[in-house]
Amino acid sequence: MGMLGPGCLPVHADPVDTGVPPVFNAGPVKITPSGFVELMGIGRSRNEAADWASNFNTAIPFPNSHNYYLSEFHLTARQSRLAALVEGPADQAYGIEGYVETDFGGSSTNGNNNESSSYALRIRHFYADLRSTDSGWYLLFGQTWSLLTAHKSGMLPRNESIPLSIDGQYVPGFDWLRVAQVRFVKTFGSSFAVGVSAENPAAQIAASTTAPSSDSLYNSVFYNTPGASNAYAPTTNVTTDYLPDLIGKVALDPGWGHYEVFGLARWFRSRYTLPGEESNRVTHGYGVGGSLVLPLLPKVLDFEARYLTGKGIGRYGSASEPDATIDPTNGSLTPLPGYHAMADLIFRPAPAWTLFVYGGVEHVDARYYDVTTTIGSPVTYGYGYGNPLFSNEGCEIEGSTKCAANTASIRSVMGGFWWKFYQGHVGNMQLGLTDNYIRREIHPGVGGAPDTDINIAMLSFRYYPYQK
Repeated sequence: MGMLGPGCLPVHADPVDTGVPPVFNAGPVKITPSGFVELMGIGRSRNEAADWASNFNTAIPFPNSHNYYLSEFHLTARQSRLAALVEGPADQAYGIEGYVETDFGGSSTNGNNNESSSYALRIRHFYADLRSTDSGWYLLFGQTWSLLTAHKSGMLPRNESIPLSIDGQYVPGFDWLRVAQVRFVKTFGSSFAVGVSAENPAAQIAASTTAPSSDSLYNSVFYNTPGASNAYAPTTNVTTDYLPDLIGKVALDPGWGHYEVFGLARWFRSRYTLPGEESNRVTHGYGVGGSLVLPLLPKVLDFEARYLTGKGIGRYGSASEPDATIDPTNGSLTPLPGYHAMADLIFRPAPAWTLFVYGGVEHVDARYYDVTTTIGSPVTYGYGYGNPLFSNEGCEIEGSTKCAANTASIRSVMGGFWWKFYQGHVGNMQLGLTDNYIRREIHPGVGGAPDTDINIAMLSFRYYPYQK
């Protein structure tokens, strides 16, 4: 099948591509259902209260938190998925399709484990695309993986290379989003593709200070607002974005391996409200990177590697490090330099077995500002991210609040397997096991730069109906 051939099947069942699900027709429309039922068991060496998707950054506690001394265990079915591919009638020139995928990972006001364990259905993917089989292009609009997410081959949707983890947050070092977007891709035969995408923006701002809460510099920068009750959760702060994130990507499949390079452009906006200097302030972020997939032993052993570097890229990593901080001297948002890297080996010794190991790192640099008062006795206040004036002196004292803990690096090693232990005419069942060790390192402050860690073990039983 060529890069734009019709009838591409859903492959978002992350662990293993397990066969062909059933197809039925609704008039001229062909519908292909998919998904899986999952029971997940979660064991964390330190308590995050994170259920099916771990927090690889700020929820990894230091000894000042009581959670540092408590482990965590849950059973959950929230990652179970329902999906369907809907394909309209195709002619010799065009094909059209829609894809929807949901799980129960959405938060709700009454979701809990106490009695009925009710949780909200949410959108993972919901998009449509129009494909030209003659000229080799496709137009996609809706919500799906960011174009920045690495592919296994080509640049078709539902062919992304997603880590084989059980964790709903995947692994540190993996770059991804699932966001609303409009995308245009042009393919040249089966070996070359170029794509551009405009995607929904959001900024992760980390801004701390040693100044008093009444400080005019710190309080004169406006960059987010609580969500309206009919659109976002009122407890969610929405940043003041005004342009989409723009992504360009080139993919090459020369016959052995798959290779990608990509670029990212972002904009960060704030409102400076200092009397007499009111104005909008705009700064720019960017990212450049690439990925590769090498079949060291075809269908047996694959090597993958990915890398992203730039300023203001934190949002795209699984560890969700910050994108920017505040410059209190002019009211702008300062994009934070950083990089993400991940490499893995995937080994398939037999049709029923897939073994894997992943190593990843996400790093963000410090950017900070020191301002000395000129009225009365001089006092220097610290602002920004990773400022040496911030206090870490209580990070290792239980109950202390003196622990700024501005993350510098998240480092991870994860290994595991998937075993297809049953296969029959009603589908297959799989057992998965992963173990992920993560170390969180912070920027130096008063009291030094202690680090912390966590071990996350997960067990998964999955049933894929009708899939061999």
